[in-house]
Amino acid sequence: MKLAALFRFVLFATLLGLASNVWMSERADQLQTSQTALLTARLNAINELSLLQSEFDALQTLVAAFVVSKNSQHLVNYYELLDAHAGARKYARPVDNVYWSKLIAGNTQAVPLILAKGETLESRLLAPQNEAPNLSDDVKASVITILALSRKLREREQIVFALTQGLYDPEASKYVSEAPVRDDLAIQMLFSEEYLGMSNAIRAEIQGRIRAVELGFQTVIAAQADNIKATANFDLYLGLLVTLMALLGLAVLQRFVVAPLRDLNKVSKQIAQGNYSVTLPEPRFVTEMSNLVKGFALMIGSFKRELEQGEAARSAELIALEAKMGRERAEAQVEARGMLLANMSHEIRTPMNAILGMTALTLKSDLPEQERNYLLKVQDAAKSLLGLLNDILDYSKAEAGMVEFEHIPFTLDEVLANSFLAVQSQAASRKLLLLNEVAPGYSNQLGQRLVGDPSRLRQVLSNLLSNAVKFTESGSIRVYSRLQTRSDTGLDLRIEVHDTGSGLSKSQVERIFEKFAQGDSSISRVYGGTGLGLSIARELVIRMGGEISVGSTPGVGSCFWFSVPVMYDSDILVEPLPLGYQSGVLLHQPGPVADCVMSVLHASGMEAVLVSTLGQCIQHLNDNTCDWVLLQSDLLDPGAPLPAELLAYLSNPTLRLVAIDRDLLSADSTLLQLLPTELTKQLVHLAHPVLMQDICAAPRTDFQRVEKPNAVREYPETLQGKKVLVLEDHPVNQELVSSYLKAAGMQVTLCEHGQEGVELLDPDDAPHFDVIITDLEMPVMDGYEFTEWLRDQTRWMDTPLVGLTGHAFSEVRTRCLELGMDDFIAKPVEAGVLYLTLADLLHTSPSAPEVLPATPALPNLFIQHCADLPAKLRGHLDQMDEVAFVREIHSMVSLLALLGEKALHHVFREFEQGLNNQTTDAQEVLDQIRTVWPALVKKYSELLENTTPT
Repeated sequence: MKLAALFRFVLFATLLGLASNVWMSERADQLQTSQTALLTARLNAINELSLLQSEFDALQTLVAAFVVSKNSQHLVNYYELLDAHAGARKYARPVDNVYWSKLIAGNTQAVPLILAKGETLESRLLAPQNEAPNLSDDVKASVITILALSRKLREREQIVFALTQGLYDPEASKYVSEAPVRDDLAIQMLFSEEYLGMSNAIRAEIQGRIRAVELGFQTVIAAQADNIKATANFDLYLGLLVTLMALLGLAVLQRFVVAPLRDLNKVSKQIAQGNYSVTLPEPRFVTEMSNLVKGFALMIGSFKRELEQGEAARSAELIALEAKMGRERAEAQVEARGMLLANMSHEIRTPMNAILGMTALTLKSDLPEQERNYLLKVQDAAKSLLGLLNDILDYSKAEAGMVEFEHIPFTLDEVLANSFLAVQSQAASRKLLLLNEVAPGYSNQLGQRLVGDPSRLRQVLSNLLSNAVKFTESGSIRVYSRLQTRSDTGLDLRIEVHDTGSGLSKSQVERIFEKFAQGDSSISRVYGGTGLGLSIARELVIRMGGEISVGSTPGVGSCFWFSVPVMYDSDILVEPLPLGYQSGVLLHQPGPVADCVMSVLHASGMEAVLVSTLGQCIQHLNDNTCDWVLLQSDLLDPGAPLPAELLAYLSNPTLRLVAIDRDLLSADSTLLQLLPTELTKQLVHLAHPVLMQDICAAPRTDFQRVEKPNAVREYPETLQGKKVLVLEDHPVNQELVSSYLKAAGMQVTLCEHGQEGVELLDPDDAPHFDVIITDLEMPVMDGYEFTEWLRDQTRWMDTPLVGLTGHAFSEVRTRCLELGMDDFIAKPVEAGVLYLTLADLLHTSPSAPEVLPATPALPNLFIQHCADLPAKLRGHLDQMDEVAFVREIHSMVSLLALLGEKALHHVFREFEQGLNNQTTDAQEVLDQIRTVWPALVKKYSELLENTTPT
């Protein structure tokens, strides 16, 4: 019995000791864990607030550093940090609170702020409130104060940036497009009491937050420490009691505790060896042993889960690595494909040009009909292959994102004119009428000052027009343009291309913009093409941030349209319209064509009225005073003479008389047969499509004013008597520059190329020259080679040398100056710029002339030297002299600008660039020039007759 009672006592004591030890152990662990968590939370909260303080200081330092050094990296870091505060970026890896000071000092590597959703400034400021206990209730007010001060500081800093870029007017206190750069005022604002006061206020608020967090944690941590101490004391006393009881129960423990522990020791060894499939012992009577076995079971399960998670993490890393390698391979493939296409294009284009040239030469000889037919097919196939190469190369660039977009000023009329010109020849051959229509309102006025990428817009519109012309058998192609404001400086430009072709079915519309897609399988055989044109247009429009689509009705026609965002100058809205307060009458057959012409007239500001008969026209002229009379060329009956009353009105010298022709090749119309000779000289021809710039630039009969014989002109006296050598190959430019120089009293010597200049200057007895002017693009020896030779000659080493070219690019200027030229003048040459440049180089006082010399008679120069341009180009092609062909085009670029032919000037510049880059075929260039040149020659022939004294 006693033994039984003793056993029960020992068993009770042992169980009580074990249970109390387990409970106290768990309690101590809980308290220790809680204490560690509180300390960690306090450290994290303080570190986060300290990091925020360092970020605010970094923003202020980055602004000051940018103002002083103009280092754009400071500006990039500044805006990336602002994005992080807005929640749009986050650190690629954690940083400490001294990271920004080290980064700005250059003592650490930058941690990227990657584009990803992160914590906003407000959420980061409020985060300690969720972790720190016992914080005061004014935390929200403190956060609002910090955010408000931050916004004010950012506004001041934006003004500072604008002052350093000349975009802020401090007197008017507003942002402007152009203003003096005020670095001094920017620095003054950075060190103003207001700015520093707001910075110190933010710093004080954050320091207050840090102190509040420390106080909030201090009380809880102290209480927690007291609990740990009390628990430790209780554990000590209880341990002594349990030890005494354990000594009494060793025998019992030996049986019911030690034996199970031995079993568990064996199990643990198996677990250490990696064997988790073990059988755990099943202890009896002792609860703690049961709990211990359960702990082993939980530990084994935890080990298994960790192993599984590790395997999953390694699998995820492997998948990510494979994805990264896949992206790198894809990028390398894109780059390799681009290089392959570029090299392939160059290598195939060169022999293909030779094939086209030799085929054209062979076709000019006497050949049997069958052989001629074979060669014509070879020529068509070669042209198709060149078109295919161009389309594939353009699509590859667009798809790979290698297309760069410009943001330069342009006008909507320039884009329309150049796009129309690209398809005018093809449309005329198919007897299609090209029309231009402008939306009512401010569309055309806004279109005079746009900022965007005109070349890409032309490429898109030209693709749509070419597609419309190709698939329209008869009728017209109408372009409708509209500009809608969407902000103070932003516009949506929408251009629609309407055709009267066969139309598209619903299934064709759904896949029309896919690459290599055409209406059906027979289209490529009938019309040719690759099916890439519309795909290229879609890629360009999407990359410009716009949209493109098509609507079509089978049997009626199609409407392709695109809309892209552009910028504009809102001041254009307060400027008067070009033809405001002018009136006119249009004699035209009513219908869509007349509506298009009327839309352009109204867009220019003209108050125009449409009439359809001669009687209505005469009645309108009787009742109203008109500045313009516009007549449809092919409306009149050639067998019926014009009424005398109408001819009397048209004889008014102040009246602008315009003939609206079907196309550039229709200038010899019925109207010319009905008008007297003196009125035909006054008649101005405009061809469809009619643009506002064509009407506003319609030449008057006083295009070239005849100077009075006794007119007195003053020129810079400081240039008189100076000797100048001019190297220029084009006769028009020779006469132009010579007339300016001779008008200033200078003695001019001309050479046609650099080699002729070398032969003149190389002998010991060569004449003296005070200054030398050389063109860059010349045959035999160009201006670059001549400059290198001249600067190697001791005698001419210090002679002022001026470059002259139609390329106004910065890289051309840099090359000229590096070779030894003293200055650079871009064509077309202006007298004032020429005089000031020469006066500066000759170290004389440039007394500006009150009246600059008149430009030589431009119509006369054009007719003398440029009327036979197509024949000259044909000769260069026959001789396969591509260099001379490009040089001829280059010479015309500056002359067309001097004549005021803006549309043709831009087209010829694109011809030159395309020929140099081997993206344009010389034969196609010649074909387009042949289309427009007769009308241009006729225009200046009439002007020459009108300006010639009788």
